[in-house]
Order: sequence, then C-alpha cells, then structure tokens
Amino acid sequence: MEFDMKRRPVILLADDDEDLLLLMKMKMKSEGFAVQTSPNGEKIYDMVENNPPDIILLDITMRGVDGAEICKHLKTDKATRDIPVVLFSANYNIQRIAKECGADDCIDKPFDNIKMKDKLLDVLNRSHHA
Repeated sequence: MEFDMKRRPVILLADDDEDLLLLMKMKMKSEGFAVQTSPNGEKIYDMVENNPPDIILLDITMRGVDGAEICKHLKTDKATRDIPVVLFSANYNIQRIAKECGADDCIDKPFDNIKMKDKLLDVLNRSHHA
C-alpha cells in the first residue's frame, strides 16, 4: 500500500536557517504536503505532542539544540517513536549520526528537491507498511 497523497501528509520542518526553512516550506507545499515549521528544536516536542505530523524533517545542527538528540528522544518516547524522522545536514557523518539516533533516513545538504521529495515519500511508504 502506498502512502495516500490525496490526503496531504503533514510534514514538520525544523531548521534554524529561517531563509532555508521558508524555501523548504514553499517547496513542500507545492509538492502536496501540509507543512508545519519550527525555527528551533525547543518547540518540536510540544508541536509533535499537540499535532503529530506524518513525518519530521530535522536539521542536525541548530542553535542551542542537537537534532540528533531530539531524534533520539522522539524515537525512544512511546508516544512519538512511530513518527518517521529524516535528518538533514551538511555534516559528513550524517549517515552514522542518523543510525545512532534512530532516524528513519537522512538527506545531505545541499539537497536536490526532487530527490528529497522521493526520499520523504519512500520513508512515509515504509512507515505505513510497518
């Protein structure tokens, strides 16, 4: 069963680069996603608890918080562990970091918009088969 794009999947984008966040929000909306954004990691837990997204796209390096730690917390919390998390970063260790914190996948910065959409849909499809 493939993820149903007729129902706009909700994606939570978290990045402290507000220009990039705005660009990503516009791109994801044009690709059919409903988009929530967080310019820092501190609000993510409340956002996820109050309105769980279908998928989270999380920057590893944000001011004051570590995206990998946020991911680890989300993946070990019974209420949020089934929400797919995709890390993105220019960090050359992104694959190792993603594996260590339990992320479902990762995307290198800079990223290709088409590849990013394909990867997000792939992760959504995998999570709905599980």
